[in-house]
Amino acid sequence: MTMVLRLPLSTMSKSPAKPIEVILFTTPQCPHCPSVKQIFQDYKQVHHALDLNIYDLTQQPEQANLYQVRSVPWFKIGDFEFQGLHTASEINYWIEHAHDDAAVIRYLIDNLNDGQLNQVEKLIRQHPDWLLIAINLLANMDAPMQARIGLGALLEGMQNDPILEPLLPKLTEFSKHKDHSIRGDACHYLGLINTPKSRAALTDCLTDENIDVREIAQDSLAELAALD
Repeated sequence: MTMVLRLPLSTMSKSPAKPIEVILFTTPQCPHCPSVKQIFQDYKQVHHALDLNIYDLTQQPEQANLYQVRSVPWFKIGDFEFQGLHTASEINYWIEHAHDDAAVIRYLIDNLNDGQLNQVEKLIRQHPDWLLIAINLLANMDAPMQARIGLGALLEGMQNDPILEPLLPKLTEFSKHKDHSIRGDACHYLGLINTPKSRAALTDCLTDENIDVREIAQDSLAELAALD
């Protein structure tokens, strides 16, 4: 599936501070591969800021298996993975922002919005720090609803997984947010983390001024108690 960018891309062109590793898989039969390949080669010629590695899927299947490539064009810019046809402006954006937290948020939103939960979970397990970036979507009411729903599904799929424990400080902070819906969401997600700290945060929410928040906190505590 080609990932469609829904947020505006800068038209400014700038070289990244350090060379970005790019891995590109193509095949001779692919109609879109030559144009994608040319975009990367043109960028490298002008900016000299790419460590560009190009593989032929038909000739180097062992490399394709390493990156779990199933279709082409497929490319990896830094830590971000893509497949399908993309424009020069899209590709240039990801090269130039490969090390930005804002780009991680954009990437996660796009994939969550497209329902690519498996892709997001795979990359988050490779880069657990992305989860700390992603959790900020919980309090971002401007984020697409589908992305927020996708984040919730992702977290629920990781219930009781230690990978969620670093989220405790941020979720505890959100459990005190001025918006009661965000407090309620935080209580729900705190219930996915079975630790004394999560239970303490949920206990504090039992006295929340909003009845919905209190009920969610109570339900989450009951679910955690059932694990004892």
